[in-house]
This record gives sequence, C-alpha cells and structure tokens, in this order.
Amino acid sequence: MNDEHDEYLWDRSGPPDPEVAALESELARARWSGRLPAAPLPARAPRAAWRPALAASLAAAALFGGALWWWSRGGSAHVAPAQYLAEAPVYRAEALAGALSAHEFRDGERLVTDAATRARVEIGEIGSLVLEPDSSLRVRRPGPELAADAEHLLWLERGALTASIFAAPRLFQLGTPGGLAVDLGCVYTARVQDDGTTLLSVLAGQVSFEAEQRRVTVPSGASTLARPGRGPETPTWDDAPSAWRAAVARLDESVARGAAPDALDDVLSTDRTDDSLSLWHLLAWPALPAAERAAVVDRLAQLVPPPAEAGRAACLALEEDALVAWKDALDWGW
Repeated sequence: MNDEHDEYLWDRSGPPDPEVAALESELARARWSGRLPAAPLPARAPRAAWRPALAASLAAAALFGGALWWWSRGGSAHVAPAQYLAEAPVYRAEALAGALSAHEFRDGERLVTDAATRARVEIGEIGSLVLEPDSSLRVRRPGPELAADAEHLLWLERGALTASIFAAPRLFQLGTPGGLAVDLGCVYTARVQDDGTTLLSVLAGQVSFEAEQRRVTVPSGASTLARPGRGPETPTWDDAPSAWRAAVARLDESVARGAAPDALDDVLSTDRTDDSLSLWHLLAWPALPAAERAAVVDRLAQLVPPPAEAGRAACLALEEDALVAWKDALDWGW
C-alpha cells in the first residue's frame, strides 16, 4: 500500500486501495440499519466528541486495573461443578494478580467476589467485563425463554460490573432482577442493590434495557433505574437537573402504581431539548394515561417539532411508524 493509499485510510483524502475498497463494500452490506427487531429505538452519534474517548480510557483503566480475583460458588476458591454442554459459550476468568490459575466457566456456574477482590472476565472475542467487590455473576444459557437472539448471556445477581463490548447488536445480554440489558455496542456500568433494583449507566454507545413491562434505550451519558416486576424507568440524562430527574421518577412511580400521575407539570416544565429523550419515552409508554400522553405530545412538539410522518393523532394512538419517525428527528446526541 503506497503513501496515497495511506492518506485515504487516514482522512480519505487520497485514492483508495482496491483491496480496501472491496472490503468496505462487503462490510457495507452488513451495516446495521439502526432498528431493533421490534419497537425500533435510536442509534446516533455520541453527545459530545470527547465522551467516547474519555469513556474508552476509563473503561480500559477499569478493565486492566484490577489486582486479585478469586473464583467461587458459595465462598470456596474453585470452579463449582456444572453440567456442561459442548456447544455452550465458554468464558475465561483470568488472574490479574495472585497465585490462582486461569479458569473457564459455562452454563450454571458463578463468579463471586469478596469485599477486597475484583474479577476480569473475557466474553468470547467480543469484549470483557470487570466484576466489582461483593458481587455475584452467573452464566445463563441463552434460549427462547430468556434471550433467543443472544449468543452470550450472563446474570448479575448482586453487586456491580463494568462491561465493555464491541460486537454486533444484541449478541451480549446481561440479565438483572429488573430486566435484560441488551448491548448495542457500548461501555456501561450496572449495579444491583440488595432489593433487586438495578441502576444502569452508559459511558459510551447505547443499551436497550428490556422487560415485559417496558423497553427503553439508554444512550451515552444517560441512566435508567429498573425494579423487579416493573422493568426500567424513563431514562434521563445524568447532567439533567436533579430536581427534574426526581420529578420524572415521581411520575414513573405514580403511573407504575396505577395512581393519578404525579409531577407531570414539573416534568413538562423543562426547556432543554435534550430532555426529549425522557419525553419521547414517556410518550411511547403504553401505561401513561391518554390525557397525560396528550400533554407530553404537545410539550415535546414545542421543544422539537415532529416531522410530517409523526402526526399528533398517530402518536397518541402509539402507531409505531409515527413514533419512530419522530424519534429519528430528535437530537439525542448519541
């Protein structure tokens, strides 16, 4: 490859190498359309140019900065017995320090950390995760009843982890008591509290958090809380005013309990176009009563006028094409 072709690889200013052009053409055929199999949700560029680089640096520091890990199932430092399936995915837990040798684990096994240890786990060839102290991670075999479209499924039973995955959407999924965190190519943290409540925060890329009750998409710089039996709450930007985020949480709580919606006026008082992230998810939430949905539609339209394909009546009727058209017009700064 000559210098001119090097310029093409660097900034596309020179003539392309024929082999590179052929490779780009083949890869373009497999480019993700940006739509999930059901209820498509956005896929856009990061909110700010510095965030992906910063997130990647933080993730790298977390992934490679652990000291000592130990493998257990109930406290003993060994691999617990399990019925292995030959075709089941294999995960490699590798000692970053200490005398333990590397281990592989499969369906049904657990990795448990005590208060002083962290574990690093390789997820096939698509990425890795760091399990924080006082955490428990279990392998679940993907299947129709769990995650039929996943190749890798782990279950965070308690504690916290940071996952860094670079693969096609939906190949890696993380189960929690509040629902499935479906990786769309990202770096994120997940923390499961003692009561099963899960806090998911995205550092780069995006995550689709899915439960029977609801599905939301969480982009870089945003978070969602998920409770067992209720699924994820409306995602909000981490830099949104704390009082406003609290108002969104109160509204979610009242709607989930079937009570009169609380704090709607406070939620609709936002003048930040970024908060279309939360308003759009409220609009698309079937549990929101019709009167409140109409108010959300009107406020969202004031912040970000909808395209012609997203008619008011169609959005109020939760027609998927209309909702997706409006979502595509929103600047969530992916």
